[in-house]
Formats: sequence, C-alpha cells, structure tokens
Amino acid sequence: MVETAKVTLVTIVAAFEVEERLVSDLGALGAKGYTRGQVSGHGVHGHRMAGLADAPNVRLEILASASLAARILERIAQKYDGQPIVAYVHEVSATPREHFV
Repeated sequence: MVETAKVTLVTIVAAFEVEERLVSDLGALGAKGYTRGQVSGHGVHGHRMAGLADAPNVRLEILASASLAARILERIAQKYDGQPIVAYVHEVSATPREHFV
C-alpha cells in the first residue's frame, strides 16, 4: 500500500485581474506553491471564456495543511468580498508523503 499524507486541497477560481494579488496573498500566508490553470465557464458572475475581448478565469490549486487552508479561506472572505472569486476545499490523500511532512 502506498503511504500518503492527509492534506487539504484548496481550489480557487477567480477573474484573471485578481490573480497577481491572490498569488501574493497566498505566499504571505505561507503557501509553498500552487498549480495554475486558465479556465472558462458559467456561474453567478456570468460567462467567462478566453477570447479577444475577454480573458479566462484562473484556477489555483494548493495542497496545504488544514490550518493554512482555513487561513486562505478567511483571507478570501475578508479581502475579496464582492469580487468574482470562489474557493472551496477537499480533504485528500497525496503522494509522495515526504512532500507534506
């Protein structure tokens, strides 16, 4: 059986214009890294897709401790209120385990 670490996956989907501030906040909170992707879709803030007149949303994924995940959600709730952003968490098992201990 593969040994895994229990970590929290934080997923943030936001308008491209808040990405720079968001990445800065993640670093200030202690996030060691993230995965970034351009995404499009439809939701509460309307339809966003890549094109000449519009830029795609950004999705950031962070594998974090439960306490860091809570700090990230708190920062988003406080600092990004009313902006086109959503964040959610999942408890996951990750490997290699050594990356997270």
